[in-house]
Amino acid sequence: GIAYNTAVDRGFLKQLFSIAAKTEETVGCGVELPPSHLHDPPAAPPEPRDAGAPADDNGAVGSPLSARGAVFRRRHRLYGPLVLYGGRIDPGKGCEELIDYFNSYAESDGDASLVLMGVKLMPIPEAPHIRFAGMLSETERLEALEAATVVVVPSPFESLSLLALESFSVGTPILANARSEVVTDHCQRSNAGLYYADRNEFRECLRLLIRDAPLRAAMGRQGRDYVRNNYRWDVIMGKYDRLIAAVQRGRPAARAPRAARRRGQRK
Repeated sequence: GIAYNTAVDRGFLKQLFSIAAKTEETVGCGVELPPSHLHDPPAAPPEPRDAGAPADDNGAVGSPLSARGAVFRRRHRLYGPLVLYGGRIDPGKGCEELIDYFNSYAESDGDASLVLMGVKLMPIPEAPHIRFAGMLSETERLEALEAATVVVVPSPFESLSLLALESFSVGTPILANARSEVVTDHCQRSNAGLYYADRNEFRECLRLLIRDAPLRAAMGRQGRDYVRNNYRWDVIMGKYDRLIAAVQRGRPAARAPRAARRRGQRK
């Protein structure tokens, strides 16, 4: 039996290696839903808002300290829209391109900060709109994801992307690299993220997500539903149980040990 991370991986491996497993399951990995979101109602369509109504989430307008993630924002003195990346800060993870694209956005809009959390494996330019948070505890990572207006997943190569799933779990939409089939598939299945293929698309998608609070709220609800339905630990373990049971059903009947068979023959 074979357990795959995602449907995209499943299709890729079957095409590349001509796999013909008797038993297989797309499983993935479990993601903890924060206690505050365990019993959220299913996502509902967003209510229309007045054309002139201002955004009001995560400090885009008004006090950021009254928004979710206020503890993280206060600790790091972050105000206004917050764009977050988490993981290895490495060119191979798309971080050079991310910083380049974000600098372009900041030059034209200048209303957001890019926060990088994780291990630094490349130089980070000194700029007022770029902050390096370093390695964080699990608690502070969760606070950072909740504090973010948008989480960026810039890597073109992902086999699952826990960063995307953890962002969904706290109701934060993502902006992903369109070259990553796995993460764009998450975006399409969940309706909880956008993706970009070039600098202009990055700027336009980020501008839309930052300025449209009702859109972010709707995507956040859909992201939580996606994780709750597909990536809770009980869901993941249920998939493994089904896979193991199917493998056992397809296995030939167990033969008695050779010594026992010989003893039976002597009788």
